[in-house]
Amino acid sequence: ADGKMNKVKWLLTWPLIFLLFCTIPNCSKPRWEKFFMLTFILSTLWIALFSYFMVWMVTVIGYTLGIPDVIMGITFLAAGTSVPDCMASLIVARQGLGDMAVSNTVGSNVFDILVGLGVPWGLQTMAIDSGSTVKINSKGLVYSVALLLGSV
Repeated sequence: ADGKMNKVKWLLTWPLIFLLFCTIPNCSKPRWEKFFMLTFILSTLWIALFSYFMVWMVTVIGYTLGIPDVIMGITFLAAGTSVPDCMASLIVARQGLGDMAVSNTVGSNVFDILVGLGVPWGLQTMAIDSGSTVKINSKGLVYSVALLLGSV
């Protein structure tokens, strides 16, 4: 049963892996060593594209089921982006580095808020529409940021 699931998973992910293999140079091979920055930039662009489609699909599914965007964002998107951080913290904690696991847990959320929200808002107010203000439609964001920074 486990072997069949691995085959199904491989079959479903093969087109995506092939696409990434064709578009991102493997800088761990001697031939592509000098292209590490291109690998980094292309990987970041793919992550941005996948993130856009993920948010789009969650928004469409939420709209179809009549679930507000805020609820869909808090449950599915936040949980989906926190799982890799949780796994990394779990691995590090099992290696006996508990302080590193805690700092990863808090640090990733602080980074998400300060960079994930700060950079786009900063670009909007400085470069795109100079002197403008950003209107936040979520009252819960202020409380979440205050609690997170208070915990740090």
